[in-house]
Formats: sequence, C-alpha cells, structure tokens
Amino acid sequence: MTVTYRHGLSILELIIYLPSFFVTCFLTYRHGLRRNSGFFFLATFTLSRIVGACCDLVAIDHYTLGLYIAAAVCMAIGLSPLMLALSGLLSRANLSIQRKTGQAPLNQLIFIFFRLLTLVAMVLSIVGITANMSAEGLAHPDIKVKVGMTLYLVAAGVLCLLLAFLGMHQVSMQRGEKRTILAVAISTPFLLVRLIYATLIWFLHDSSFSMIGGNVTIQLVMSVLEEFAIVITCIGVGITLRVVSKESRATQETHLDVYSPQHKS
Repeated sequence: MTVTYRHGLSILELIIYLPSFFVTCFLTYRHGLRRNSGFFFLATFTLSRIVGACCDLVAIDHYTLGLYIAAAVCMAIGLSPLMLALSGLLSRANLSIQRKTGQAPLNQLIFIFFRLLTLVAMVLSIVGITANMSAEGLAHPDIKVKVGMTLYLVAAGVLCLLLAFLGMHQVSMQRGEKRTILAVAISTPFLLVRLIYATLIWFLHDSSFSMIGGNVTIQLVMSVLEEFAIVITCIGVGITLRVVSKESRATQETHLDVYSPQHKS
C-alpha cells in the first residue's frame, strides 16, 4: 500500500503532537498534577493523537482489524480531553477569583458535572463506534454514538456559558490569570468547528463526511487544523502562566475538599 494524502495528515500530526506531548507533560509537572490545571488532559489528547497516527501509518504495510479499531478509538477520544482541558483552564480562572476575593463565582461541582458529562459522551462514542466497525456500521452508527454526540453538543453549550460567566468576572482575577480566559475564548470557535465536523460525520449521510474514505481536505480544514490551534493556544498560555504557590494550592485543595462527595459523607 502506498502513502496517501490521508497518511500525510498522520505524519503532520506526529510532527506537531510529538513535541507537544513532551511540552504538555512538562506543564503538567510544572503546574502540578491537578485536574483543574487542564494540562494533564492536553497531554492525554496529544498522546491519543500520536497513537492514532502511528496505527494509521503502521497499517500501510501491516493492516489488521486491531490497528483499525485502535485508530478509530483514538479519533473518538479527541473531543473529550480537549473540552476537559479548556474546562480546566476555566476552573483555574474560577479559583483565581476565589484567591483574590475570597469567594469563587462558580461552585466547583459545576466543573465536576462537566467532566462527568464529557466522559460519558466519550465512553458512549467509543462503545458505539467499536460495536460495528464495518463500512455499513460506520455509515449507520449505533444509537450510542448519536447519544454521545448529543452529549458533546450539550457540553459545548455548557462550556460557552462557563466562559461567558467567568469572562464577566475577569476583573476579579489575579494578575496574569486573565490569559486563561483568553485562551479558552480563542480555542472555543475552533472547538465548535471540530464538533460540527464530528456531528456531520455521524448525523449526515454524506460520503464527504465519513471515517472511511471521507474528504481528506475537509478533515484537514474542519478537524486537524482546529485541534492544532487549540493545543498550540493552550500550550502557549500554559508556558506563560505562573506556578501557583504552595499556599495557594492549599487554598485550592481545601476548596475542592469542601465540595467533594467524600467530604460531605
């Protein structure tokens, strides 16, 4: 099998995501392995794209059903960690307001709900996709895939509301933390385009929008470049963000404990 235009996208993804993975791992270590930082989810996303691209390239000469399923699963994973990364930046902004004013504008349970929503959407999408990996199955996906995509759309709406609400309170954020809102504001339009592309794949019966044999240029313009933009934007902001002091981290952890189910029990 020869290298095709589609394989070229996989090579491009490796060029972008290999260094991005190491940078996001560094940012996760630098800012701490806390879910509210969001960089852990960026690292997860870049790793999934690296694995998916490798599976796609290995399949050029050694095609197996396992590689095909692995590549499809990696593609399905994409939206969830991106949304979680953006919500992580918003959570950091929310806690920044709390550190400055003594009160967070949003209850941390909202972010926990958002994470659960996106994780359920991801699980349903993966289960639905892998239920029938034939061309017929992908052309007429399992209902779980459509439910998962619907939940992604709901999650995107929630993310936009969180962004708008925290944007109105950015004057109360600590110095240097407003750029988290800027990063999410820049990334959200790209995320919405990426979400529209995924929705068209599963709801529009058009050969141009298909996991198998779909238009590669459309995939590049509506999916691959959007993901690049989000990752690069978040990494750029992450590099410039200050590391939260130990005292501030203790305040964050106390705040999270107050709203955790374990604390309530």
